[in-house]
Amino acid sequence: MYLKSLELQGFKSFTDKTLVTFGHDITAIVGPNGSGKSNISDAIRWVMGEQNSRSLRGQRMEDVIFGGTLKRAQVGFAEATLLFDNRDGSLQYDSQELMITRRYYRSGESEYYINKQSVRLRDIHELLMDTGLGREGYSNISQGRIDEILSVKSTDRRQIFEEAAGISKYRHRKEDTERRLAATQDNLLRVCDKISELELQVEPLREQAAKAKKFLAFRDELKGVEVALWLQTLEKLSATARKAEEDYHSAVFILQQEHDALDKLYALSETLTQDLRDRDVQIEQIRERIFETDARSGDIGSNIAVLQSNSNHALANIERVKRELSEQDSRSGGISVQISDLEARISEIEAQSQALDSLLCEAENEGKSLADSAEGMTKQYFDLRARQESQREKLSSKAAELTALTQSLFQSAERAERVTLDLSMAQERQAQALQQLTHARQLLENAREDIVA
Repeated sequence: MYLKSLELQGFKSFTDKTLVTFGHDITAIVGPNGSGKSNISDAIRWVMGEQNSRSLRGQRMEDVIFGGTLKRAQVGFAEATLLFDNRDGSLQYDSQELMITRRYYRSGESEYYINKQSVRLRDIHELLMDTGLGREGYSNISQGRIDEILSVKSTDRRQIFEEAAGISKYRHRKEDTERRLAATQDNLLRVCDKISELELQVEPLREQAAKAKKFLAFRDELKGVEVALWLQTLEKLSATARKAEEDYHSAVFILQQEHDALDKLYALSETLTQDLRDRDVQIEQIRERIFETDARSGDIGSNIAVLQSNSNHALANIERVKRELSEQDSRSGGISVQISDLEARISEIEAQSQALDSLLCEAENEGKSLADSAEGMTKQYFDLRARQESQREKLSSKAAELTALTQSLFQSAERAERVTLDLSMAQERQAQALQQLTHARQLLENAREDIVA
């Protein structure tokens, strides 16, 4: 078995991915101070599971990640991979090549891989035990490590010799077994203490079990009495609920009848209202006809006054003409013609006056008849108004009766709700009692099991 290559990325000064290949003829890596020679050995120790940052020449484990420069930004993780030739089977792993990888992030998370398969740090330690490649192995000795080994105590120096002798694996197994034995011994001591404490509680528990038995017997008896009482209460509530339901149905029937009567009254009221509206329209039409007749009568009176004035004027003219005739008998025949014309005009005016008088009489008669008809319609209108008021009073009384029936119905519904609520509460109490009985039986069973234990 020998080391074939080391691949670095982001580890200390190796920012970019760097592959270092080790052949059989390489004996040393040389370079000036600060060129990163020691970083290669630190990377090898780090991959093999080194957890002490001071051993890697740093203050924190985060120092192994490239921190950046003026020209290069810092990276987020450090990764190193060791490739071993395992054709001789020195490492107990079923592969001719063994690749060990460790990756560390700035968040503090670490990842370990063997042949690109995720493993634990402990798996890497157990794999490298007795091969000289462990953290305390002699195959990787850093600068100043030899002086440190020679100056430490013999017990500390013993780890290197055990690693060289190939017994470090068994020492670790022995220490692990001793830790497990010590933990088992502590558990046994705790179990013994618990047994001693429980033995002290046996007698008080026995007395408590006897009291629990008496309590369960009395409680069963109490449950029976309570169940009987609840059943009796439920029967009473059921009877009350049935009576309330009967009252409710009766009230609903009466309410329906009253609703029907109220609907009939509403229909009658609508009919009367429509009749009143029709009569109002007829009265309004009669009033319009009376107004038109009055207007026509006024026009005829005006015409009669005009004709009367014309007649008086014509008579005055006749008288004047007669006086002139008596005074001047010698006038020409033209005056006689004028007198004849005036007399014919007077006759025509008198005929028109008589015709207008007859029209006025007819208008007055028609006005009287219309007035008489209007008085009858008014009387009928007031009668309909009186009937409407009477129907409204009946409607108000029916509405009051309906309100009383509705209130009685609501009271019956409230009583039914109260009865239903009492019934549901009684059922809840019964369910709680059954639940408590089940819980008590479970407690009794647990107590019996504790007594048997």
